[in-house]
Amino acid sequence: MTPTFPDEALYTLLCKYLLDEADTAERAWVETWLAGDADNQALLGALRKVLATATAAQPTGMETDTAHSWQQLYGKMDIPQQPGEKTVVGKQPLRVVKSRYTWLKIAAAFLIILGAGWWFLVNTPAAQTYAGPQTAHLQDGSSVQLLAASRLEVARGYNSSNRKVSLRGAATFDVAGNAAQPFVVLLGHTEVKVLGTRFLVRYEPGNSMLTVHVSSGKVMVIDHDKADSVVLTEGMLLQKDDSRPAFRIAAHVTDIAKRSMTFRDTPLEEVLHTITEVYDVKVEVDDTSLLKLTVSTHFNGEKIDDVISALALTLNADWEKTGERQYKLK
Repeated sequence: MTPTFPDEALYTLLCKYLLDEADTAERAWVETWLAGDADNQALLGALRKVLATATAAQPTGMETDTAHSWQQLYGKMDIPQQPGEKTVVGKQPLRVVKSRYTWLKIAAAFLIILGAGWWFLVNTPAAQTYAGPQTAHLQDGSSVQLLAASRLEVARGYNSSNRKVSLRGAATFDVAGNAAQPFVVLLGHTEVKVLGTRFLVRYEPGNSMLTVHVSSGKVMVIDHDKADSVVLTEGMLLQKDDSRPAFRIAAHVTDIAKRSMTFRDTPLEEVLHTITEVYDVKVEVDDTSLLKLTVSTHFNGEKIDDVISALALTLNADWEKTGERQYKLK
């Protein structure tokens, strides 16, 4: 897997390696990194092509400051300070670059790399592609039920060097367990990582809309752009879109497609949070003391008006619709 330190620092080190400017410790670290994952070799090959283009173009007028990334990188590599290095107080040593190439050219390579996209660099080409509606049966025993207009790409080396797939659209995954090799669903710059579980993913790149619902087991959703991640367990729902880009989490959802929700002695505040996420509505409460009351009930695809009415009856409260997709309990 690609290390978790900043991409800029990783690319800088790989550029030095490709230009034969890395020292012994740096080369040893890169060679260990290459042996760790076949995808790392693909990344280095892509960078070799990009670097050749960038250095040939000899761009000028660009600046880069890699100090912070270098400090983090050397800390993770555990490379000792060598003579001729500058030391930043309280930080890891920052190596002085002595190169026949200027770092302006390296910066140009960074721009080309980042413009080309993470997808091109860290993922092997698709070995197999499935278009929905259909059920894809994968080599490891996992299955993916694709809805209409959905597309699943299975990476080369699947079930041998990796268990990576990419998805556009909506699909339900039933993943075979394999503790040594996590199952990864790539969704642009976001990924869902699991060991063995059943979950649904809906991903629309055009508006960055993402929905993940876990029916059983546990998954981790990782947003590489924001360095954010969250672990979802059974019944949990995650949503994100352009209008509200942060992860939004709800629980007690048994089937998101059917809008099924089960609450057992659940505080009203938590119940309302789940309902607002499942139905995309806003619910206000006049008497905040109601929020401390617990609710035990089950919903299975009822209309939102009926859901609010049932809640009010359970709480011995009144309700009204105050606007488009807006309600009030009182």
